[in-house]
Amino acid sequence: MHVQLKLHLACPVDVATDALRDPRVMVAVTKPLVVYRSESPSGFPDRWTEEAHPVSASILGVLPLGSTHVDLDWHERDGAWIQRDTGRGTSGQFARMRINHRMAVVPDGPGHTLLRDRLEFHAGALGLVLWPGLWATWQWRALRMKALAPTWRGASTHPKHV
Repeated sequence: MHVQLKLHLACPVDVATDALRDPRVMVAVTKPLVVYRSESPSGFPDRWTEEAHPVSASILGVLPLGSTHVDLDWHERDGAWIQRDTGRGTSGQFARMRINHRMAVVPDGPGHTLLRDRLEFHAGALGLVLWPGLWATWQWRALRMKALAPTWRGASTHPKHV
């Protein structure tokens, strides 16, 4: 099963790619529906790296969803910059799912970005129960990303070159 978005964001593509590497953006676009917390003693990194990072999540900050790892890689294909998360759940609902989460960005005119955000998940029969909540969360993410994109400030170097 899957949920997906296709969004036009009011920020340049380099700013959007930098925002996708910022853990604060992941936290901001899902709050308050889903609240993420770092499980690392040092907290969230300044920027995601290709090293898996342990996180936990809860619905509205109250109902635990479990723990997982944000495990990212990046590549470029056909002019799109793609971020992929294949982290594995370690407890709770996350442990019952396999995911493949991809976000791809391309320029969408001067100062604008087209973002495609797709979460594929496999949870057996539980997937039918989880899908409405994931769909609602993705709709919330869309609203939050569109609202926050004009406030994002990118790094001086495009993330693929860091």
